[in-house]
Amino acid sequence: MLTHLAPRARDCVCRLAGSLLCLFAVTTLHAQAPLLDDVHTIATSDVSVPVEHDFDISIAGTYQVTLTDLGALLTPPAPLAAVKLAITSNDALVGIPLVGAGNLQFTASPGTYRLHVVGTPGTVVGSGPIGIQVSAVSGGTVLYSFSDTIAPPPQSSPSAVGLLDDSFTVTASGNYQVSIADLNIPQSLSDLTLLLTAQGSATPLAILPDASNGNALQATVALQTGVTYRIFAIGQAGAAGSGTYSAIVAPQAGGTPAYSRTVAAGGMTLLGTTTLTAGNYNLVVGDLAFPAALTQVGVLVSSDGQAAASASAPGTQSFSAAAGTYQIFAVATAGASGSGSYAVQIQPQGGGTTAFSVARAVSAPGAALSGYSYDTSIAAAGSYTVNLVDFQSPRPLGSGKLAAVQGGALLGTPISAAGSFDINAVAGPLSLLVFAGGSGSGGSLLDVNVTDSSSRLVFDQPQGVGVAFAARPLAITAAGRYTVTAADLAFPSSFQDLAVIVTRGGTVIGSIFAGGTIPPFQAAAGNYFVNFLATPSATDHTGTYALNAAAAPPVPTVTLIANPTHVTTGGTVTLTWTSTNATSCTGSGGSWTGHWTGAQAASGNTTSPPVSTSTTFTLTCDGPGGTAAQSVTVNVDPPSSGGGGVLDFELIALLSVLLLLRTRGAREPRHMRA
Repeated sequence: MLTHLAPRARDCVCRLAGSLLCLFAVTTLHAQAPLLDDVHTIATSDVSVPVEHDFDISIAGTYQVTLTDLGALLTPPAPLAAVKLAITSNDALVGIPLVGAGNLQFTASPGTYRLHVVGTPGTVVGSGPIGIQVSAVSGGTVLYSFSDTIAPPPQSSPSAVGLLDDSFTVTASGNYQVSIADLNIPQSLSDLTLLLTAQGSATPLAILPDASNGNALQATVALQTGVTYRIFAIGQAGAAGSGTYSAIVAPQAGGTPAYSRTVAAGGMTLLGTTTLTAGNYNLVVGDLAFPAALTQVGVLVSSDGQAAASASAPGTQSFSAAAGTYQIFAVATAGASGSGSYAVQIQPQGGGTTAFSVARAVSAPGAALSGYSYDTSIAAAGSYTVNLVDFQSPRPLGSGKLAAVQGGALLGTPISAAGSFDINAVAGPLSLLVFAGGSGSGGSLLDVNVTDSSSRLVFDQPQGVGVAFAARPLAITAAGRYTVTAADLAFPSSFQDLAVIVTRGGTVIGSIFAGGTIPPFQAAAGNYFVNFLATPSATDHTGTYALNAAAAPPVPTVTLIANPTHVTTGGTVTLTWTSTNATSCTGSGGSWTGHWTGAQAASGNTTSPPVSTSTTFTLTCDGPGGTAAQSVTVNVDPPSSGGGGVLDFELIALLSVLLLLRTRGAREPRHMRA
């Protein structure tokens, strides 16, 4: 399940793939390096985990992918019940998906491609292993070969099956003995099957039990250096529902095994591995009784396929260890409430640093609450705050509980709803246990985080509840505007619904529903998550999405000028405008159909028809980075009246006096005027 962080060259197109994804303009696409570029197939927790492999094509041409059902080659045959394969590149499907084992041809240009395989194991023990080859059609040269297995997730065991799917090489060519054995811890297994092949080969080197040798659980094979071998093994738990087995490949002449592994089946789960130095240790197992006591808890510590220590109940068991790597397994059963938790530690006797320390949540099949466990490490002793956030999106949580565990004991006071509580922690491992249930279709998103006394995040993990879920880290190194796009690629079928939510700690930064683009959001430098929540189809229970995150394109700018801004009735005005980072512009105001109202070029000018009333003109421009607009108002002044206008009072008075003086002068005798 890989995530590409390197940029991919892609064309600017709008793809219709279940939901519409319209990408940026060509110049913007190639200028912005994506921070996240991920195409991924996800499934609900009750079906087989999708298989994904990447490969590169360096020369354009026609290629073929061959899918082989290796389980069908077993005796008796154990074919898959269903299998489908698709190829993606540049966030799109390539060719026509394959339904069933067989060949898929496709035309490729140089670049990176991803194989997506989904399926359902059959009912016969041993069903699941597959082989994949990528070859050139011309000449048939095999470029890549992969082996994998269609199987339920490690924490889900609806068929009580324990699966081994691994690879190894040998340091010396020669004869080796491959074997599989039931460890009978905590109970015996009902069936064991092992298949050994060279990487990508459809011809098994060994199949156990060996029908040609009295169904023996061991066989001798010739192995060579420089060859990668794939080992597949399946253990079927009995009626009790739990067990463990070992798979070992060792030189026939004796010596250190080339490969050894212990595998859990049924309710048994692998907690992790640790490296021990030679010495005496204590295995400490505790029932945390959060939120309720367990009815069973057991632990197995193994090395080189052999049991080193085991416990069938809470308590302390001492054991001696040789220097080496150890696997730790556990099985637990919740009580009537359906929920519980436990802690496991490996401590050196006589004191010293704890070698292993985890806590795990346990949920019964079909329980109202699902259990989630997270491991982190506290760098320095001190006071911390543990937070459970309900984002209320797409729907609010139905319920939620949170506890913190360190040194095999609960810290602080666990909470039974979204909120916070304080803990005093020492430096070292810390486990966080969450029990949560959704409240309806579409699922819910929560976040578990830990902050120090300065409110700085020291741990942050979102979790989807009730849906198929994937959380992709998004590291932003510089403050700025960013955006996220999402698309449903409709393989093997479209999602019923989907949501993409960007979070940091307990804050939602942006979100979209049903695919598309999250509007550009402002983000400071830091670590974020892009959370994908979706409900796959009821038929396939799986789906494929494409996620991309990149710096947002710049926001458009608009400049609009009117000349003049004051006219008399019937006057005209010239509008001049420019824009940047815009792909389309629209003018409004004035009702100048064909002149201004409607689509406009990114820059230009136009002269209006006669203007009779004051008018506001607006230019709106859209681009990948958003929308910008500017308006100008042109005022219309009233016209002046005809005949020179109205004389003011002082002028009329002056003219009246002059007229009176002139009249009197005309009436006086001439001698009086002398």
